[in-house]
Amino acid sequence: MNQKTLLYRSDASRFIAFPFSKPDGRDAKTKSSRWSKVSSELSSSPTNDPDFSALPFDILTKIAAPFNFPNLLAASLVCRSWGDALRALREAMVLLRQGKQFKHGRGGVGRNLEKALVSFLKGAARGSTLAMVDAGLIYWERGQKEEAIALYQKAAALGDAAGQCNLGISYLNTQPLNHKEAVKWLHQASVGGHVRAQYQLALCLHQGLGVEQNLQEAVKWYLKAAEGGYVRAMYNASLCYTFGEGLSHSRRQARKWMKRAAERGHGKAQFEHGLALFSEGELLKAIVYLELATRSGEAAATHVKNAILQQLSATSRDLALLLTDNWRALPSSR
Repeated sequence: MNQKTLLYRSDASRFIAFPFSKPDGRDAKTKSSRWSKVSSELSSSPTNDPDFSALPFDILTKIAAPFNFPNLLAASLVCRSWGDALRALREAMVLLRQGKQFKHGRGGVGRNLEKALVSFLKGAARGSTLAMVDAGLIYWERGQKEEAIALYQKAAALGDAAGQCNLGISYLNTQPLNHKEAVKWLHQASVGGHVRAQYQLALCLHQGLGVEQNLQEAVKWYLKAAEGGYVRAMYNASLCYTFGEGLSHSRRQARKWMKRAAERGHGKAQFEHGLALFSEGELLKAIVYLELATRSGEAAATHVKNAILQQLSATSRDLALLLTDNWRALPSSR
């Protein structure tokens, strides 16, 4: 279906939502360094260590559930009582790893979502918020939304940013809709640096969902997510600069973010970037991005690309298609 690529002023419907977040434990290095510091401090302190194994399990889970396996092992080595206290979470991490192997068909096992779900649920029962989120994703994809939301709620309450993000998205996509609750959880995850949540929060602010419409705040969160590598936020930031929504119009900034989104595989951005290259006389580069946009489903790009191809020699056409075939997207956090 042919659509205009550019957004009409204040039409936030072009600023599209995104899929659920997956747990990734990207703050692992920071936590690992913290545990190293704690470990050295404790090792030089008197031997009358407190009995950490007596801590309530929900407190232990809030402290350590988002850790990856190496960080959990490092934490367990701080002292014996920490090792005893974290035993269930170490078991949970092993189950989480098994679940991912079954989910993706890795580690010499075939893909089996049922076995993956069983492993994730066992890990969740032992306190892993990462396992809670993964189990929730499988339930959601199966249409078992109540089960998914229950797991997201547990992970979110324990401070897991992916759980908070997915819980917020759930409230935007289940009946009855609860936009205010969605914004509450998305904001918590966004403040914690979760780029997908930042993008979705920006959409809510842009469209006035669950919160008063605020274009300035929307742009702030688009830019935070874009700077964090979220490609859809890059595209939307470019649109805001193009139309002067929430900030001053800037052709240079609009081009910068559109180019970055195009380089990371965003189809609509590739179309827009291709048009910009064509207007600047960069025909060969324009063909590459217009062909990429065509392959991603942007029908309008096909007509422009074909018109430009007629202006090129056979050698240049072949070179453009070769460059397209060898093109690789830059990393992003999609």
